[in-house]
Amino acid sequence: MSEVRIPDGLWDTGRIPEAIVANWFYADGSDVTEGATIAEVMAEKTSYDIGAPDSGRLTILVPKDGVVTPGTVIGRIEPA
Repeated sequence: MSEVRIPDGLWDTGRIPEAIVANWFYADGSDVTEGATIAEVMAEKTSYDIGAPDSGRLTILVPKDGVVTPGTVIGRIEPA
C-alpha cells in the first residue's frame, strides 16, 4: 500500500498555512497508474498536481474541497 501525501515544501506555509483538494481526476476505487496526475491541490490562487506514487486501486481519504497541509495523506493506493 502506498500513501498519497501532500509533499512538504509544496507551497510557502508561512504565508499560506492551508490549501484545499481542488479536484480528484479519478473516482474512489479507480485503478491508477504510477506517475499519473490524480489530484489537484489549490493554495490561494496556485494549483499543484499530485501524482500517483504507485499503480493500483485508489482510496480517497480527503474529499474535494477538503482542507490539507503539507504532509497530509489524502489517499491510499493498494496493489490491484
